[in-house]
Amino acid sequence: MQSAVSEMKASALAAFAGQLRSWRQHLGWTQVEMGAKLGYSASLISGIETMDKAPTADFATRCDELFGTPGTFTTLQGLVAREAYPAFFAPVIPFEREALRIHGWELGAVPGLLQTEDYARALIRSGRPMDSGEELDRLVAARVERQEVVNREKPPLLWYVLDESVVRHVTGGRTVMAAQLDKLLEVSGAPGAVLQVLPFTADNHAGADGPISLYEFTDGPSVCYTECYGGGRIIEGRAEVANLMTVISLIRASALSARESRELIRQIRSEIRD
Repeated sequence: MQSAVSEMKASALAAFAGQLRSWRQHLGWTQVEMGAKLGYSASLISGIETMDKAPTADFATRCDELFGTPGTFTTLQGLVAREAYPAFFAPVIPFEREALRIHGWELGAVPGLLQTEDYARALIRSGRPMDSGEELDRLVAARVERQEVVNREKPPLLWYVLDESVVRHVTGGRTVMAAQLDKLLEVSGAPGAVLQVLPFTADNHAGADGPISLYEFTDGPSVCYTECYGGGRIIEGRAEVANLMTVISLIRASALSARESRELIRQIRSEIRD
């Protein structure tokens, strides 16, 4: 029997697909014609209508513009995107989109906002070996779409500290990991981003309890998110948020400088034959 959660997930994607199909048929367009008007391929139109592919935010925006339905498709797309994540993580997505600055400490994997598509696919697949190819595609597409916040004209400041194991553990094979390290090097040299590595030699660092993300906003108090296996927690209390910011500061104090971190990542990258 299909669970209530599965039914909810199907309903958002089905609603988007139904709206798209209804508008196309109402206007008498083929999938090829609609694709040409939206600037997307007919195969993508077909995939979304059959719910084999998930719509992106850009696709939804273009639909609202084409059909004169402001907010209809973008709202549905937001629901689809949220449902591509576990319930405990879905509330974090708006934080990423609205944050002025994002601070993070990661000790298990490259942060989602900095992952290449192939790295994301390998990472997700490793934890979900029973998922179908279509399910995996939707999860990967949702993760990649999150990165629109760092590609926009005025992205948030990103300041991440990565445990050395994150950049040394080969995820997805040498070619995939080499490309991921190349991306980290690119990010580390870009304005608006600070990337540090906490080396294995760091003594008594403060980050052993798990990953931390902290979001600062133009208006409104900062919010934290912490995660453990199979769950996560949003923290809004001012005292606890301040304590976690202190933890992040202590981790930064134990980490390599941004320049030293780039040198270490570059060294590790040179050891990989892609």
